[in-house]
Amino acid sequence: MDEPLSSPDIPRKLRSAVRRRSSNLIPALLLLEGDRRSDALLFGDWCRHIDDIADSTSLDPSMKVTALESWLTALPPGHEGDLPEDFVEMILRRNLDRELLQEIVRGMLMDCDIVRFTKFADLEPYCRRVASAVGLISTRIFGAQSPDAERYAEQLGIALQLTNILRDVAEDAAMDRIYIPLEDLERFGVREEDILKGSISPAMTHLLHYQAERADSWFAKAEIAWSELTVNQKRLMRPARLMSAIYRELLLAMHHDRYDVFAKRYRVSGSKKLALLLQLMASGS
Repeated sequence: MDEPLSSPDIPRKLRSAVRRRSSNLIPALLLLEGDRRSDALLFGDWCRHIDDIADSTSLDPSMKVTALESWLTALPPGHEGDLPEDFVEMILRRNLDRELLQEIVRGMLMDCDIVRFTKFADLEPYCRRVASAVGLISTRIFGAQSPDAERYAEQLGIALQLTNILRDVAEDAAMDRIYIPLEDLERFGVREEDILKGSISPAMTHLLHYQAERADSWFAKAEIAWSELTVNQKRLMRPARLMSAIYRELLLAMHHDRYDVFAKRYRVSGSKKLALLLQLMASGS
């Protein structure tokens, strides 16, 4: 689990206020040119900062809400003085959609209450906020903005988030968070307590497999969108393509182990990420 957040205040300089951690994003950004890579890293720092607020063990829920709402207030045009200098410069330089940035914050706010979703139709908006919106902002930073690229980013974002949810079941349960829709639990005869306690059973395995199939279906939708991109759009979207490959590896590893997510923290090794990066570069797409 990440270290507690020391201060929820909006920093004056974002880059110096966030401790950058190992991430699947880092190798993907090696595919970007220098200035775009720098901006993508800064955007990643911001996402980490607000995520740290939502996940902080040192802030009570009301403090988390107050801190995140301060970002909501600062993001609209006319409030540039309330934002970190380097962050607002990037927003203006890349002409980023501030409403999308606010949607990401709204997604983080959903993590500040008791996390339960009755059905997938309730979970999908959360995924769109915390993942698809991130992908759409990233697409703008990559320079690949187009309806086809945006459709790919939206669908891939949901696939990535559903993979995260499956991988992080145990970690989330430790924070009393259940992202798997409750209607799915009922369908497979799994209780909330079984998730929170990590109770292993055939029913649990079937439930987790069902979540993996849902993630895989969104990867398939993203593949269709990818096939419709132009050669140049595919070149610009290579960081997202590498993220897709990394997360497909995660999904495959969990499937191979019959979803041993309560006993094992799934990661893709650095050597495997490098192999996927080289494979992508060699493919020319």
